[in-house]
Amino acid sequence: MKTPQKTTILLTLFTILTLIALLTAYTAHQTPTEETTTETLCTYVSTATYDYTATLDPNNLIYNGKTELKPGEGTIYTRITKLINITLTYNFQSTLTPTDTQITYTITRTLTTSTIEYQLNTTQQETTSQTPIQITLEPINKTETDPIITKIANEMGTSTTTYYTIEITPTFIIRANTTAGPIHQVFTPKLTITFQKTDQGEITTITPLSQTKTGTITQEQTITRQDIMLQRNASYILTAVAIAGLAFSAYFYIKAQPKTKEPPPLEKLIAPHKDLIIEAAEPPKTPPQTTTIEVQTIQELAKTAEILAKPIILTRKPTPTLTVIDQNTIYQHKPQTQQI
Repeated sequence: MKTPQKTTILLTLFTILTLIALLTAYTAHQTPTEETTTETLCTYVSTATYDYTATLDPNNLIYNGKTELKPGEGTIYTRITKLINITLTYNFQSTLTPTDTQITYTITRTLTTSTIEYQLNTTQQETTSQTPIQITLEPINKTETDPIITKIANEMGTSTTTYYTIEITPTFIIRANTTAGPIHQVFTPKLTITFQKTDQGEITTITPLSQTKTGTITQEQTITRQDIMLQRNASYILTAVAIAGLAFSAYFYIKAQPKTKEPPPLEKLIAPHKDLIIEAAEPPKTPPQTTTIEVQTIQELAKTAEILAKPIILTRKPTPTLTVIDQNTIYQHKPQTQQI
């Protein structure tokens, strides 16, 4: 078994090392050198809590003459409900103490059905800096809104309905300052009162009773990953060393390879035997049933020509050929030459 040369071993080792170095550099570049982090400096929250009291017909049998119904105490049946009083409590809190707080708010009431949307009213804009804010909303009296729905339906030429929705939409605009920066928030905790017919009967639902909206003041920081930078620099050094080693090992490997010996020119090859050689334009014609013997060297062919006292015939085309003819035997040599 032939032992690999040292140059072959070095070339193989540096080729593998170069591949490893390139893979290391590629891996190091998959992770960014900069990382952005977000720090929360302040968190603030607006909260809206609704409460209601439904005034019932005192002669009702469902609740045994009970006259008031509050959240969680049972279903509001529309036919025994005379009035619904609703209150709204708004509060604003912040993890940092706010200054110059200004809270502006209005409240809009809207009637809606599948075909109708009618704004009942909007309150005057109010401004305050104090929280919590207690607001008593306009009572809900279905006997007052039914005629409005009927009139609009008649004007539109659509069928009237006693099942519809009243939307109460407060809009709170909060502005304040903190040590982390200014606060600006818009909060619209919409309350939906729906008169509908279900499997339970004709009922009134009031949802949602509690709503919140959270905001934050943040700060982004960009840091340089020194560990990634070190990995990249190390990969550059490893790659440079590996490529340099590969180049040198490839150079010595090529130098160590045996040089291919070029065949000598034809004229130089036949010069020592020119006295025995005659040149013909075409290959000589040979009689039938001849035997051709391939001679390995021109020297052997020259000896054969001297022994047989025959000339060496040189033909250059199609391939340089030296031939000695002895009756039915042909001695032939085709030299490997650099040129014809």
